[in-house]
Amino acid sequence: MSNKSSLQARTEHDREFGNASPAHSRAPGVLMVVGGLVLILGAPILIWVFRGALAETNPSVLLSLWYGMGGLVLLYMTAGLPLGAILLAAGGARLYSAKRVGRVLLPLLVIQLVFFMFHAVRLMLDWSLLFLLSAFMGSLFVILFLALVWVWAHQRPSLEPQRQWTGDLQLEAGLCFFSAAWQACGFAGAPGFAMYPEIVQKLGNQSFIAGQAFAVQFFIVLGFVFLLLAMRAGRAQNTEPDEQVNKHDAAI
Repeated sequence: MSNKSSLQARTEHDREFGNASPAHSRAPGVLMVVGGLVLILGAPILIWVFRGALAETNPSVLLSLWYGMGGLVLLYMTAGLPLGAILLAAGGARLYSAKRVGRVLLPLLVIQLVFFMFHAVRLMLDWSLLFLLSAFMGSLFVILFLALVWVWAHQRPSLEPQRQWTGDLQLEAGLCFFSAAWQACGFAGAPGFAMYPEIVQKLGNQSFIAGQAFAVQFFIVLGFVFLLLAMRAGRAQNTEPDEQVNKHDAAI
């Protein structure tokens, strides 16, 4: 009995040591958090600054504007928020332990929600029921993703490596669904304007809308793949203790 207790104590000690963040590894975490904040806070500001050009310019024409920088602007608007969310989550989990991550990472991610709401209200061209419903659903997407990241970052440092892998797969699935939601916002609002047929006809951006629809479908499929992998990893984790018990009984 004493040997078993000693083994469990050593396992807990090794787990805590493996999840500890050494002092020299803080710089990458800081860069991730700062980069995530820049990407998240800059996206709605950039869309607001170029709102006139987006409503008057076909996305294919936008690619060639400003000496080719228009393509980077369009890429940033479509991928900035999901990439910023990844950097914030990874940087916050890298910097802080399970006891501190909730107090530090959650306020940082709330900034994302605040700026998303500012962006939704600031760009509201009319108060139609359809637009208000889209703004509400978009806010709900962000809230659910923030909750998912907070739970993941709060629990991950105290889990065993196999369970950490399962949680990472679940977060990747959530990130894919969040990316699909973000692409759907670009599909319905700027720069796709699918909710405004008159703008679509004026810009002739039907091909861009089709590409956005494909991106939504792609991220949804990828999310289900990660979710399936997480379920398989969890099943493997549950079968390992049974196999160890059977081997122990056979040895006895």
